[in-house]
Amino acid sequence: MKSKLALLFSLVLSAGVAFAQGISTGSSHLNLPFGARSAALGEATVADNGHLSSWLVNPANLGTTGQVSVLLTHSQWIQDVRSQYVGTQVPLTFGTIGFIVSNSSVSGIEIRETPGPPLGTFTAHFAALQGGFARNIHESIVAGVSLKYVYEKLYVDEATGFGLDVGLTYLTPMRGLSVGLAVTNLGELGKFRSDPSRLPAAARVGGSYLLGYDDFEFGLHAAMANDLHLGKTHAHVGAETSYQGIVALRLGYETGFETRGISAGLGVRYSLVSLDYAYVPFSLGLGSAHLFSIGFQF
Repeated sequence: MKSKLALLFSLVLSAGVAFAQGISTGSSHLNLPFGARSAALGEATVADNGHLSSWLVNPANLGTTGQVSVLLTHSQWIQDVRSQYVGTQVPLTFGTIGFIVSNSSVSGIEIRETPGPPLGTFTAHFAALQGGFARNIHESIVAGVSLKYVYEKLYVDEATGFGLDVGLTYLTPMRGLSVGLAVTNLGELGKFRSDPSRLPAAARVGGSYLLGYDDFEFGLHAAMANDLHLGKTHAHVGAETSYQGIVALRLGYETGFETRGISAGLGVRYSLVSLDYAYVPFSLGLGSAHLFSIGFQF
């Protein structure tokens, strides 16, 4: 089993390295969190199997034998960056399929040709349509893949491109412990006027450990992420505690970023509906990010 996992990891990582050559990197909106839960946990959720909010961190997390899920997220990021996400997760007999539609915008960008008052303002638009599939390839291994179509418009210039995510989750013999690895955003965006750009490819590996005690459940998450183009490595950790599955408190931390580190959030669940909130403060006067998610399970 260990040799099979090592081979699979080598294949996934080598695919990422093959894309880590050449042109400049763009499409940073693809790095924004999909769900408030994942954001609150510092996006340390690479081994968070079955949770729709962690799909963009690792496509294998899409895999579940549970109910049909729908997640809607509004993200108020810094510098007037606003994002909306709608995602769904549908378990079938042969695996789990999912779809995400996202839209991000940055408003109030000034148009200037010479020093002085701006000629006007415009809004930059970014969108992505993503489809994914995950299934068990072994009784304890879940594999996932996602394909995405990316669209960007800056003033009068437009570009489109395609991306690929691949990942694995291993449910270890130790109860509550899972490990995962993924490479996300492999691909390229077409030319803006003259220059193409790569998507922000990243490789991640990490683990999650869940422990129940009476009416409480505790979760610990940790991951290492490497930017395949810039060569920077970030550590991500997150902790979560919930009471009877109704109320959850979350805390996360990320290293290697100059303007952010800590994150926090809470969640409330009643019957088939869940509400989640995440707070991500930034330094250097950039303000704070707020994410709100509402989920449904049928």
